[in-house]
Amino acid sequence: MSVTGKTGRKTGDKAMTGVSALLFDLDGTLVDSVPDIARAANLLLESEGFEPLGVDEVRAMIGHGIPKLVERVFIARGHSLDAEAHAAMTARMMGIYADNLTGLTVPLPGAMDVLEDSVRAGLKLAVVTNKPEAFSREILLHFGMDAHVAVVVGGDTCATRKPEPEMLLHAAAALGASADDAVMVGDSSADVASARAAGMRVIVVRGGYTTVPAEELGADLVIDGLPDLLALLDGQPALA
Repeated sequence: MSVTGKTGRKTGDKAMTGVSALLFDLDGTLVDSVPDIARAANLLLESEGFEPLGVDEVRAMIGHGIPKLVERVFIARGHSLDAEAHAAMTARMMGIYADNLTGLTVPLPGAMDVLEDSVRAGLKLAVVTNKPEAFSREILLHFGMDAHVAVVVGGDTCATRKPEPEMLLHAAAALGASADDAVMVGDSSADVASARAAGMRVIVVRGGYTTVPAEELGADLVIDGLPDLLALLDGQPALA
C-alpha cells in the first residue's frame, strides 16, 4: 500500500484516529463518469453547431458542478456565454445528461468493497458531490451503492457547493458526526478546499479529475486508489 502525507513523502499506515464518518466525492472518486458527461456535453455542443471535445478534454474541465462545466466547454470552442445563454445551455445540459447518467459510467476499482467494509467497520457514510442530488442518487442506486450510503448531498442540496464548507458540514450533521470525526475522501482541489474550510481532514485518491498533481492539493493523505483506503480500514489500524 502506498500512502503519502502532506510533505509528499511515503508514510505507510499514517495514523488518522477518531474517525466515525467518511464523506465520499462521487465523480472521479467512486465512479468514472467522464464518458457519460462528455457524451452529454458533446451532444449539447453539436446541437449548437460546434465540434465535439475529446473525453480527456472534458475530464480536465470537470469540477465545481454542471454550470461551470457548460461554461468551460463553450469557452473551449471559442464561445463565451452571457448569463441568459448560460442559464439556457445549463438547463439543456441537465436534460441531456439526465438521459445519459449510467450508460458509460463505471465504478472505480475497489469502490463497492470500500463502501461495504467501511460500513462493516462501523463507519457512517455520505456522498458529497457537486453533481445534482437526484442524478447522484440515480447513479448510486444503479450500482447498488445506495445500500451503504446513508446520506447524499448534491450540488443543489445546499445553498453553496464545494469548495465552500456547507455541504460537508450538512452531511456530517446528518450522519450525527462532527467536523472533528468526519473525513472527506475525494480527488480534487474542491474536495480539499471544502474540507479545510469545514475544519475536516481529507484524503485524496490519486488519478481522479484534477489537473494538479495529487500531492500538491494539500490533503492529509494521498492514496493510490480506493483499495488503499480499504487497507487502512482493515481492522482499523489507522482509522480507529
